[in-house]
Amino acid sequence: MRIALFGGTFDPVHNGHVNAAKEILRQGLVNEVWFIPVCWHAFKKNSNVSSLEHRKKMLELALQNEKWLKVVDLNGNPTYTLDTILNAKKRFPNNEFFWLMGTNLVEEFALWKSPEQILKEVKLVLFPVPGSELEKNSLLNAGNSIRVQAKEIDLSSTIVKEWLLNGKNIQSLVGNHVLNYITENRLYSISK
Repeated sequence: MRIALFGGTFDPVHNGHVNAAKEILRQGLVNEVWFIPVCWHAFKKNSNVSSLEHRKKMLELALQNEKWLKVVDLNGNPTYTLDTILNAKKRFPNNEFFWLMGTNLVEEFALWKSPEQILKEVKLVLFPVPGSELEKNSLLNAGNSIRVQAKEIDLSSTIVKEWLLNGKNIQSLVGNHVLNYITENRLYSISK
């Protein structure tokens, strides 16, 4: 099978994450997308990141009706992207793996741990994010990356949290199940 690994903090997971995964499935680029919640992100401040357990549960709720989208724990957290990829290839040697990420990470990719090795192990699937369509990286080319032709997704976990802090209803951004979980667990300074 062709599997796209989709790593991130997912704090919280939102419809943009889910819709990007569904779009690459619709286009036949992969057979499944595996969401991998990471313990930490090397390029983000992590002091305010929700617990891994909360983030996994929100992913499970967001994906519960999506047959080809799965939450898979491949990490011995904390870990790096390359470690996750190598672990997936070791545990599931009969699959072909890809790495799904937004085009907003293209420039940053050169700063990741062992980017050249990542590109030897997987092909990147780059989903369009507004404002980053022209970002370039000398490591990336048509042989090691696929730029998805799709409508840009203008949504981030930061936007979801900003809406919450401003008292806006986020149901359209995250769906009912994730919204209920956020409310019930008082995440992101939201109380019942």
